[in-house]
Amino acid sequence: MSQRILITGARRGIGAAIAVGLARPGNVLLLHHLDAAAETEGVAGLCRDLGADAELLDADLSDPAAVTRLADLAGPVDVLINNAARASNVPFGELPLDEWAATFAVNVTAPMLLAQALSAGMAERGWGRIVNVVSPTVRMGGPSGPSYVASKAALIGLTRSLARSLGPLGITVNALSPGAIRTEGEAELAAGHDEEAHAPLVATQAIPRSLLPEDVVATVRLLVSDGAGALTGQVIEVGGGLIFR
Repeated sequence: MSQRILITGARRGIGAAIAVGLARPGNVLLLHHLDAAAETEGVAGLCRDLGADAELLDADLSDPAAVTRLADLAGPVDVLINNAARASNVPFGELPLDEWAATFAVNVTAPMLLAQALSAGMAERGWGRIVNVVSPTVRMGGPSGPSYVASKAALIGLTRSLARSLGPLGITVNALSPGAIRTEGEAELAAGHDEEAHAPLVATQAIPRSLLPEDVVATVRLLVSDGAGALTGQVIEVGGGLIFR
């Protein structure tokens, strides 16, 4: 079955890997980005090389009005992957309210608004898949700051609530928890020392190697497949055994 798929934060890292991993003839990849058309066009090119159609959609997910416009531009979709996230490493003692609010706007409110807008069409067609990208920091308490950890915990709660309410309509909703994946964003946050920063986490994994964005692709393929119709409300850890549920 061909699918129309919206992926937020698709310009690089996990979002880009998922886009390329879901690219096949007949599929339409809607690649969201923010002011990074040239970089995202490179991802779109890889998708097109695999036979898929690919379109770029620009939106600031911190702005609810822009999120609503994104949903309108996307049109009817079969699969929504809420991958985009705002990092926040501000310590609790220094945490201003605007940092907290800005993190929740991107990490929780935007996925909710997109799911609300796009699930209506899924329900009309009797089929849909929503995948929310979360984080093992919810179980570990860090090393990210409290805004990020709390926002991802809220996204897990949203996942479970939507799974319950949308299940009767033929829509599954699951959370993907990628673990210590080495991405460009991680490298920027660690000032180029991401391998060193990840080393303590990698050492505690059951599979003690650095993980790459491509490591999550097979799991996403399963979650958005016809065969996963009975799989919903779950948090799937793809972190090399960093934590066990």
